Amino acid sequence: MIKHRYAHEIDPNGGSAAARLGRMVEAGQRVLELGTGPGTVTRILYSKGCKVTGVEMDPESLTMCAPFCERTLQANLEDPLWHQSLAGEKFDVVLCADVLEHLRDPQPLLSLLPQFLNETGCVLISLPNASHLTVVASLMAGRFPYQTKGLLDKTHLRFFGREDIQTLLSDCGLVPQRWETVQLDPSEAELSHFWENLEPFDQDFLRVKCQDGLVYQHVLRAYPKHSAGLRIDLQKDSEDETHPTQEKTQALQTLITSLEELKQVHEVLAQEWEQEKAQLSERLEQLSASLDHSQATLAWTEDQLKNHQDSLQEVLSSASWKFTKPLRALKR
Repeated sequence: MIKHRYAHEIDPNGGSAAARLGRMVEAGQRVLELGTGPGTVTRILYSKGCKVTGVEMDPESLTMCAPFCERTLQANLEDPLWHQSLAGEKFDVVLCADVLEHLRDPQPLLSLLPQFLNETGCVLISLPNASHLTVVASLMAGRFPYQTKGLLDKTHLRFFGREDIQTLLSDCGLVPQRWETVQLDPSEAELSHFWENLEPFDQDFLRVKCQDGLVYQHVLRAYPKHSAGLRIDLQKDSEDETHPTQEKTQALQTLITSLEELKQVHEVLAQEWEQEKAQLSERLEQLSASLDHSQATLAWTEDQLKNHQDSLQEVLSSASWKFTKPLRALKR
């Protein structure tokens, strides 16, 4: 068996990005999969009877996924001529599973994809989220530590947040119609140690302020702006979204819990501050009164010292003191 660092078994009914993408493809559809890797998603599509044309630059990866493809093409997706052998072909789905982040500029590729779609065809994309809480925590520590895989995979050339993805799709004439997220608590991610080094108060603050802080990957389906498929699936998904999904409900509950915890922390800190402020004010009044008393005592002491000095000088200057000087000498 060929080993590959990206090869892994997944549950097609699970919550991973690969599983979500697999479920967005209908059985028997014709799929153009760009950047197959070792075939993680390809295997799911094969099990659904899909006819997959796999495009991959790495020959080892292409060998691994070839048994699950109707056709394979070894090509560099950044080569402007990579698609020449596919001229005129149409697909139900063009799939980019964790691919765009490996390109220096994904826009030329995305702009090209609508020509491969049939009338109701769509583009499926998954991308790692650059604003996950562990990435934020690592930046707060002054680090951007590339890894062998994961959010900061050392082969990633581009990094995306939600708004970046929206802008990229719009610039390429694509409209996101369905948007899902794979969520992962920061304590379970590969950069968890940066998160764990933060103070609890900072963690609570970031959980509330970072909109997509728990999002590990974005998974979406997009259509060309004037696609018939967009209109069809908009109606379908509006029916599917009548009731909130369990994922959205859990995310909302997590946010509510974080807000309540933050509110409690704020109230405790406010009470402690009021107590501290009252104690400081009382102490300041005591110090001020003590200072006033000390200054008055010092002034009185200085006055008494001057009086004694004046009296002593009068005695030393008197005739009687001078007259009795011989007698004082005899007493010694």
